[in-house]
This record gives sequence, C-alpha cells and structure tokens, in this order.
Amino acid sequence: MRIAGYTLLLCMLALMGLGLVVITSIGDVQGGRLFGDPDHFWHHQLLFGVVALGVCAVVAAVPTRLWFRREVAWAIVALSLFGLVAVHLPGIGRTANGSARWIRLPGLLVQPSEFIKVGSMVVLAAWTGARGRDLSRFREGALVPALWIGAVVFGLLLEPDLGSSLMLAFLSGVVLYLAGTRFWHLVLLAVVAAVALGGFLLTDANRMHRVTSVVARYLHGGGRDDASAALSQHDKNEAYQVEMGLAAFRAGGVRGVGLGRSLFKQRYLPENHTDFIFAMVGEELGLVATTACLLLFLAMACAGFYLAYRAPDASTFVLAAGLSLQLCFSAAVNVAVVTGIAPTKGLAMPFLSYGGSSLIVCAATVGFLLGIAFRPGAPRVPALPDDARCLPATDLWND
Repeated sequence: MRIAGYTLLLCMLALMGLGLVVITSIGDVQGGRLFGDPDHFWHHQLLFGVVALGVCAVVAAVPTRLWFRREVAWAIVALSLFGLVAVHLPGIGRTANGSARWIRLPGLLVQPSEFIKVGSMVVLAAWTGARGRDLSRFREGALVPALWIGAVVFGLLLEPDLGSSLMLAFLSGVVLYLAGTRFWHLVLLAVVAAVALGGFLLTDANRMHRVTSVVARYLHGGGRDDASAALSQHDKNEAYQVEMGLAAFRAGGVRGVGLGRSLFKQRYLPENHTDFIFAMVGEELGLVATTACLLLFLAMACAGFYLAYRAPDASTFVLAAGLSLQLCFSAAVNVAVVTGIAPTKGLAMPFLSYGGSSLIVCAATVGFLLGIAFRPGAPRVPALPDDARCLPATDLWND
C-alpha cells in the first residue's frame, strides 16, 4: 500500500515540476503579449502548485469515510448546481471563446467544471456504497445515479463543454458497472443518452455542423482540399492548432530543441501553455520527455487502481477507481487531441497545463488516494491460514 502511495506522490511531483519548467521556458512570449509580464505564467503556476500541494495534504489527512456522509454529499450537490448556474450569471460568470466556463473571484478565475467532475464521483460513491443499497435493482443502481449525472451533463452542455460532458458520462457508466450496476441497465441508459445527445445537437445548427465537419475531416483525410471546404472558420482554427502541435513534435525529434529554444511558442501555437503543452514538451525536450510523461501516468494508473482494489469498503473503492480513471483518461484524451487522433476537446493535461483549477483538483485526487495508502489502519494483504489459501475471495473488500 505504501509503495503505491509513494509512487503516486513521486509521479505527481515529477509531472508538476516538469510542467512548471516548461511553462517557465515557453510562457515568456504569451505572458509579455497578454499581460506585459514575461514571468506572469510561471509565477502564477508556482503559486497554484503551492496551493495544490496544500490541498493534497489536507485531503490526504481527512478520514475517507467523511466524504461519504449524507450531509457532505448534499453539500456537493448544492455547490455543483450553483457552479453550473453561476457561470451564466452577469457579473459573476466569464465567457471566452464562446464558452461560459469560468467564475470571477477577487484576483482569479475558477473553472467550476473541474471541481464538479470530481464532486460527481463523490456523490456516486456515497450513493452506491450506502448500507443496504441494492444496485441490481434498476431504480437504485441506474435510475437515481443517471438523474444526477444527467443533470450535471446537461449543465455542462449548456456552457457548452461537450468534451467534459461525454467524458463524465462515460466514466460514470464505468464506475457504476464496477460498483455493481447491471450491465443491461447501463446499456439502456446509454441508448437514452445517445438519443438525448442527438436531439441536443440537432437543435443547434452550429453544433451539428461541428460534428459533421469532424466526420468529414476523417472521411477526407487523404484530401485536404475537400476536408478544408467542410470546415467552419472555428474548425479551421482548431485544425490549425493540431497541425502546429504535430509540427512541434516533429521539430523536437528524439532529444528536443532545448529549453527556451521553442519556435512554436512565438504565437504559432496559441494554446501552447494550456491544452497543447504536451506538444511543447515534445518540441523542447523531445520524445524522451514525452515518453517519460506517459510512463509516469501509467505508473499513477497502476498505483491508483491497486489502491482502489485494496480499498477497505465499497464507497472508497468506487471513489478511488473513479478518480484514478478520471485522472488517467484525461491525460489520454489530451494526448489523443494533441497528436490529432481525436478532435479538440478543451481538456487540460493533468499536472502539466497552466491553470489553478485543474492543478488543484488533480492534486486533491492524488490526496484522496494517498489517504488510503498512508492512513494508519489502511488495509493490508491478509495472511490466510493454510486451510483457507485455496478459497476464492467473495468480494473486493473481504479482508
């Protein structure tokens, strides 16, 4: 258990350190252009990192059972719904690039969706792990969780944030299946969700055009002129970012061009410090660094899933598995976007991308897992008596 905890902690620190180094190296151009301060981004990221480590320590110190109390779950529900509404309120919410995803606070911007995605997993864990809950029944195992996730997804779609909505819906389905919900109940919910998503897209011509343009981009992959004709200006901007990201990878090669020597930070890649920072790692530090990043995330996934497997109860298992999936799936989607495998989703690279909301939430996720690994009395692999070694375990939490 402790080895898994140390693995998580060291991987998190390594990724945070790499992110700060790369942001320091590439952020001078954007910082000077947007804020008149070349040091703006790395100064703020350093502050975010200190706060994130503090949050990680606090979450690790909180007894895991506290997160599953009924009053805590209801508080998360209320705050999540408020956050989904507040982004649209004049004077409070902030809109950028056509999306209302931020709340203005004194001196900073907060992205509620980052916290809501984690809060949704806490609510699911509290519901599915409650004593006496029969998840084989449709109402308890599928309907009630679907109503909660559906409300959150609807709020995210109104921002709009299609990428986060789809990811949350998918991961919630996986977590419910791991918790014990019947597979066919989840299939039924997936069909209903697909129909609802189709209706949502059909009500807006711009949304529908973006979907058809993505399909056209893949169908006409061999013909750039045909694909380009099917794209709107917004889609062309996204395609441009992907092309520049791939060019940055090619420029970096195996060893990279070196810290501070990036060409693509010179306004060629607009989101180089946020969604496309992985491409900047590839350009400045090369294939060696990007491969190391992927191995660090893989190690975190293995450690997180092991801690979930060794969790002392059902609620802790559900939340640990959900948070581990969310963290690693976010990294996988970001890599897929930057390398052109998937359409752009606006999802940050955990621990690497600039931004306080994402960094703090990711650190809190690791903090919960560390609480399982290091808390006194954390479960250990039991020593079975000789006459019981051949008997299979009845469940994941039977010590």
